Amino acid sequence: MGRPKSVNTYLPNGVHRIVKPNGKTYYYFQIARGTQAEGKRIPLGTDALHPDFWRKLAAAQDGNAYGGSAPAKPKESWAELIADYRASPEWERLRDRTQKDYASYLNTLLEICGDRRVRDLTKAGIYQLRDSMSKTPVAANHMVSILRTIIEWSIPREYRDDNPAIGIKALKKDDSGAQPWPDEGYSFVLEHAPEDLRRMAYLGRACGQRREDLVLMRGVDLVQDGINLLIGKLRNRKHFVPLTREQVRELKSWRVGELDFFLKSTTGKPFSGDHLNSRWNRWRESDAATPIRDLKMTIHGLRATAIADRREAGTEDGAIADELGLSVAMVSRYLRFADKARSGRASRDRREKRLSDKLA
Repeated sequence: MGRPKSVNTYLPNGVHRIVKPNGKTYYYFQIARGTQAEGKRIPLGTDALHPDFWRKLAAAQDGNAYGGSAPAKPKESWAELIADYRASPEWERLRDRTQKDYASYLNTLLEICGDRRVRDLTKAGIYQLRDSMSKTPVAANHMVSILRTIIEWSIPREYRDDNPAIGIKALKKDDSGAQPWPDEGYSFVLEHAPEDLRRMAYLGRACGQRREDLVLMRGVDLVQDGINLLIGKLRNRKHFVPLTREQVRELKSWRVGELDFFLKSTTGKPFSGDHLNSRWNRWRESDAATPIRDLKMTIHGLRATAIADRREAGTEDGAIADELGLSVAMVSRYLRFADKARSGRASRDRREKRLSDKLA
């Protein structure tokens, strides 16, 4: 895949940056800069990671942008392909959250092989990239998926003639999934964790939503018998989650302003889903969390806990799906650990009863 470069120093061909005395950085595109054939200097903005930067760069790389001073060379590098893709209608149709997700992986590609030719990438190179990310198999497989998408997009635009990402085998990942929190772990968090994480645990178990949606819940969303929310994975579909009187009473006791968020950092700033996850993992690794260090407790596990709570209360799977805004199939998938635990406990209870009957 080529030599790695720093995201802070890598710039596409023809792009340079100027740091003003006030410390602000400005980016410009200029063909053949510093030579007799240099073209017009075209401003690209101040943020090389912003979609507008890539739109302006794509326009500047167009033959008309050279001002006739030099012919446009055929587009062939990953930097050029990524710039084209980010300026395309297909990119515009992606949701903001998807654009942000894709941008992270595309920036990684820029670091690794921005100046390399797209047509030189082989299946072996893709496997090499995938394997270099093997510590995070979900991310590695997602990188291959994005590669498959962008290369397929590049074919009718003559970057290459085939798609080597098709047929790449995914890395096997831990399929244990999200497990409900053990009672002792949940109780420990409510008693000993910092306030922001105690609230996270309570809100996550009450509402059963993903962390990206938990961080967006505000005081105004809480109503008399539940909470209104948006499900990001379903294109911000509006949904209502019914809550118990005790849950509503607890959330109201936090005294969150109508336009304020239930979950905020210790400095009072709103969380992103990733920021909240990092905050949780850092605390989990601290000495304060030593008593629950060996327990499997992810933020996503709170969703499984919310589902298990409702099943334990006798709610049918279809009703659980309606309450939390997911499919019945997903309810069954989340419950597989709870069902195994319930079955195991029932078996233990029968065994103890038989032993007790023998001794009686």
